[in-house]
Amino acid sequence: MLVITALYAALFAVAAKAWREKTGVALRMDVLPKRATLPLMVGLPLLLVGGPLVFRATGQPVWLITASLLGAAVSVGFHLTFVRLHRRTA
Repeated sequence: MLVITALYAALFAVAAKAWREKTGVALRMDVLPKRATLPLMVGLPLLLVGGPLVFRATGQPVWLITASLLGAAVSVGFHLTFVRLHRRTA
Protein backbone atom coordinates (compact mmCIF):
# COMPACT_ATOMS: atom_id res chain seq x y z
CA MET A 1 0.00 0.00 0.00
CA LEU A 2 2.82 2.35 0.82
CA VAL A 3 4.58 1.41 -2.40
CA ILE A 4 1.45 2.22 -4.43
CA THR A 5 1.13 5.62 -2.75
CA ALA A 6 4.85 6.35 -3.24
CA LEU A 7 4.55 5.32 -6.89
CA TYR A 8 1.58 7.67 -7.31
CA ALA A 9 3.60 10.54 -5.82
CA ALA A 10 6.57 9.71 -8.06
CA LEU A 11 4.37 9.64 -11.16
CA PHE A 12 2.89 12.98 -10.15
CA ALA A 13 6.42 14.43 -9.84
CA VAL A 14 7.32 13.09 -13.30
CA ALA A 15 4.12 14.56 -14.76
CA ALA A 16 4.84 17.93 -13.13
CA LYS A 17 8.36 17.95 -14.57
CA ALA A 18 7.09 17.03 -18.04
CA TRP A 19 4.45 19.76 -17.81
CA ARG A 20 7.07 22.33 -16.78
CA GLU A 21 9.37 21.33 -19.65
CA LYS A 22 6.53 21.38 -22.20
CA THR A 23 4.86 24.63 -21.17
CA GLY A 24 7.57 26.49 -19.27
CA VAL A 25 5.08 26.93 -16.41
CA ALA A 26 5.43 25.13 -13.11
CA LEU A 27 2.55 22.89 -12.08
CA ARG A 28 1.20 24.69 -9.05
CA MET A 29 -1.67 23.22 -7.10
CA ASP A 30 -2.27 26.47 -5.22
CA VAL A 31 -3.65 28.22 -8.30
CA LEU A 32 -6.36 25.62 -8.82
CA PRO A 33 -9.74 25.86 -7.08
CA LYS A 34 -9.63 24.37 -3.58
CA ARG A 35 -13.00 22.69 -4.16
CA ALA A 36 -11.30 20.53 -6.80
CA THR A 37 -7.84 19.97 -5.36
CA LEU A 38 -8.65 19.29 -1.71
CA PRO A 39 -10.90 16.27 -2.36
CA LEU A 40 -8.33 14.94 -4.82
CA MET A 41 -5.35 15.37 -2.51
CA VAL A 42 -7.19 13.73 0.39
CA GLY A 43 -9.40 11.24 -1.43
CA LEU A 44 -7.06 9.70 -3.98
CA PRO A 45 -4.41 8.50 -1.49
CA LEU A 46 -7.22 7.17 0.73
CA LEU A 47 -8.63 5.33 -2.26
CA LEU A 48 -5.22 3.91 -3.20
CA VAL A 49 -4.61 2.69 0.35
CA GLY A 50 -8.21 1.83 1.26
CA GLY A 51 -8.80 -0.58 -1.61
CA PRO A 52 -5.97 -2.93 -0.62
CA LEU A 53 -6.93 -2.67 3.06
CA VAL A 54 -10.52 -3.71 2.37
CA PHE A 55 -9.28 -6.46 0.03
CA ARG A 56 -7.04 -7.80 2.77
CA ALA A 57 -9.90 -7.76 5.26
CA THR A 58 -12.47 -9.39 2.95
CA GLY A 59 -10.39 -11.32 0.43
CA GLN A 60 -12.65 -10.17 -2.41
CA PRO A 61 -10.76 -8.76 -5.43
CA VAL A 62 -13.74 -6.61 -6.43
CA TRP A 63 -12.46 -4.00 -3.95
CA LEU A 64 -9.12 -3.74 -5.75
CA ILE A 65 -10.78 -3.50 -9.15
CA THR A 66 -13.23 -0.87 -7.94
CA ALA A 67 -10.51 1.20 -6.27
CA SER A 68 -8.36 1.01 -9.41
CA LEU A 69 -11.18 2.07 -11.70
CA LEU A 70 -12.25 4.90 -9.41
CA GLY A 71 -8.65 6.08 -9.04
CA ALA A 72 -8.16 6.09 -12.81
CA ALA A 73 -11.44 7.94 -13.39
CA VAL A 74 -10.59 10.56 -10.77
CA SER A 75 -7.09 11.05 -12.20
CA VAL A 76 -8.34 11.43 -15.77
CA GLY A 77 -11.15 13.75 -14.67
CA PHE A 78 -8.76 15.94 -12.72
CA HIS A 79 -6.38 16.07 -15.67
CA LEU A 80 -9.14 17.12 -18.05
CA THR A 81 -10.32 19.79 -15.61
CA PHE A 82 -6.78 21.11 -15.23
CA VAL A 83 -6.31 21.26 -19.01
CA ARG A 84 -9.65 23.06 -19.39
CA LEU A 85 -8.68 25.62 -16.73
CA HIS A 86 -5.31 26.12 -18.38
CA ARG A 87 -6.88 26.74 -21.80
CA ARG A 88 -9.23 29.34 -20.34
CA THR A 89 -6.39 31.36 -18.84
CA ALA A 90 -4.10 31.08 -21.89
